[in-house]
Amino acid sequence: MHISPEQLETLQELLNIGVGRAAGSLNQLLEKSIRLHIPSLQIGKMEELSTEIQKMQDTTMSSVQLPFQGTFSGSSCLLFPTGSANALVVALNGESEDPDTMDSLREATLTEIGNIVLNCIMGSLANVLNHRIIYSVPFYQETSMKGLLQPTPSDSSEIILWAQTQFTIDDYDLAGDIMLMFSIPDLRLLTNALSEYLHPTTVVHA
Repeated sequence: MHISPEQLETLQELLNIGVGRAAGSLNQLLEKSIRLHIPSLQIGKMEELSTEIQKMQDTTMSSVQLPFQGTFSGSSCLLFPTGSANALVVALNGESEDPDTMDSLREATLTEIGNIVLNCIMGSLANVLNHRIIYSVPFYQETSMKGLLQPTPSDSSEIILWAQTQFTIDDYDLAGDIMLMFSIPDLRLLTNALSEYLHPTTVVHA
């Protein structure tokens, strides 16, 4: 499935609008100076993505997943390597010496952040592209990339949209990743919607 450089750039701009809204919501909720930015975006099947991302398949990650359906269907995920996940929890909640407390804090904190970020991103796409999306309840999971993709059959035509996300909180620079998974028919609808957004059909009145 082909996506043009212009469409990819527009998609990145829309995602940055979404994370910008998410940052505003998180600032109010957590009373922290939070900035979010998506510096890079890749799209394709897993084997087509960069070697660096492919190497992450066996890395255990903290993930918040938000399944969605509608004109576009699939799942959106906010992913953090364990180190970044713990650093984010410490930045927002302070140190926790009790491992059990850290585990519960990590799940609660990341689920709330993931819910806000993913809803803002998907809402931005849906609103700008004028398509309705229905969300399921987000859920937290610690697993590998391979584990996230395991339910997908090996011959699936599922497409991954991988958006590297930079979190800046006061003196902390934390990296996370946003992964959106679409099937090819849904990606075609997405590229068509992007084309219409970029080049609206002109209606000529008699």
